[in-house]
Amino acid sequence: MNHSTMEVSYTSHIRKGLIIAAIIIAINLIGHISKQILLPWYGFVILTVFIVASFISTWIFNAQTKGYEPFSTTLSHGFKTVAVATVIFFVYNFLAMHYFFPGYVTNQIEALKQEALQHGEKMESFTTNIDKAKQIYINTQLAGILILYLLAGGAGALLAAVSAPKKFKPTTSE
Repeated sequence: MNHSTMEVSYTSHIRKGLIIAAIIIAINLIGHISKQILLPWYGFVILTVFIVASFISTWIFNAQTKGYEPFSTTLSHGFKTVAVATVIFFVYNFLAMHYFFPGYVTNQIEALKQEALQHGEKMESFTTNIDKAKQIYINTQLAGILILYLLAGGAGALLAAVSAPKKFKPTTSE
């Protein structure tokens, strides 16, 4: 049987990225509606689900290709899936912080303000710069989403690509 000409069907990285993004956006929305998003651990729940989904997505690619695709192709597919999901989650978060849940940013800034007050910080300039503080917070959060989700999802995809069982295509020396 010649495996090199065998056409393998697999789910596209775009479809899997859309599914993963939908799952983590749903968890994020649940967090906003239930106010659980304000708890420090809730973000880690979303990130953990993302890492596990990235791992499973890459593992599924390996299973769908019956293990005949090399490590580099498997990892590439996994990382492309992670990139799609991260970009969609980034856009969602941009919209959420500016339009859907603007109170979230105000709440987080207020929490930071209270923490600074407890540490003896002077708040005279803080109240005049609240809009600047909100913009810095939003930019920091969005940059963090890009970096953290690409790295963490990439790690999940890498772990799956490394641990997925591989078969090697027979080579012909004719």
